[in-house]
Order: sequence, then structure tokens, then C-alpha cells
Amino acid sequence: MLKRLRLGAFPALALMLSTNVIVLPALATDAAWARLARGGYTVLIQGADVSGTLSPTVDNSVDCSATQTLSDRGRQLAQKLGARFAARGVRIERVLTSSTCNARETARLSFGSIPTEIFKPLDPMPNDDASRQSTVDQMRAVISSFKSSGNLVMMTDRANITALTGIAPRPTEAVVVGPAEEGETIHIAGRIIFD
Repeated sequence: MLKRLRLGAFPALALMLSTNVIVLPALATDAAWARLARGGYTVLIQGADVSGTLSPTVDNSVDCSATQTLSDRGRQLAQKLGARFAARGVRIERVLTSSTCNARETARLSFGSIPTEIFKPLDPMPNDDASRQSTVDQMRAVISSFKSSGNLVMMTDRANITALTGIAPRPTEAVVVGPAEEGETIHIAGRIIFD
């Protein structure tokens, strides 16, 4: 009888564990949305690329109007991104973007009614350590000084997000951060999975 109980417990345990795996990202996403609804946070997002995923693409073109940077899927994903913020009632006050065309196009399609500003530290990470640290410090300074009832969006590259937060976001994931709390270099307030 004891053996039957043990064997019978495994399917129930497996079901509980699989449910937690499915529910935990949703709960994490909901908590991050709740924080953004209060305002005062920064959302780090990767620009969409030509393949239609939210991931970094380096382009060195100056004239973005002459460059096809996003695929149809990439454009749809960028538009959905902005619609999700609007549907949640999350107020975006400011949008900073790298100078790459894909990030600028993603920002325009996602948050078109909000003027975007190019912020060079959001460009692809430099190769040398001193410049990388300076870039991270400049991003951190903007995040720390942002005070608002709305939120700040930084459209950047995955490497920049990882250097700043230690998190390597999935292609359709945003990282929500705030000013550092005691013992932190930056406060990770949550993560949002879009797809």
C-alpha cells in the first residue's frame, strides 16, 4: 500500500510542478505590469530586427528612411508591443533609443505618439572595458535620475541590457528596473514576457 501511495503521488507532484513552471512567468509578468502602472520605472527593451524578433541588429546607416530594418513580422511585433502598454494603461513619458535604425523604427511603431530621443549609450556596446563601463554608468545615471508618475523606455541592444542588469533577456522580454536600493548597482523590479 505504501508503494502505491508513493507511485500515485508522482503524477500529482509532476502536475503541481508543471503548473508552477507555467504560472510563475505569468505572475512575474503581472507583478512587473503592476509596478509600471504606478510609474517611475524604466523599461529596457530590445529593438526588433529584420527577422521579426526582438533582438539586436547592428546597422551603421545614417539615413534610416532608406533602410529596410524590420520585416513585416518585426513591424507587427513592434505595434503589438505599444498596444500592450496602452491596453494595460501604462503611461510612457519618455522614450530613449539607440541610433540604430531597427531600435528607432521599433520605438516609432511602438510608441509613436511619444517623441523619441537618441541616447548614444544605448548603441551597441563598445569593445574595450573602460568604454563599456562608461556606457553602463551613463545608462544607470539616467535611470537613477528619472522621477515621474509615468515610465521611461530605453530601446537598446541585448548586450547593453545584460551589461547593466546581469540578465540576458529573451527576444520577447523586457526588463523593468529602477534606481538602486541598498547594496545594489541597479534595482531589478521585474520582467515582462510579451509572447
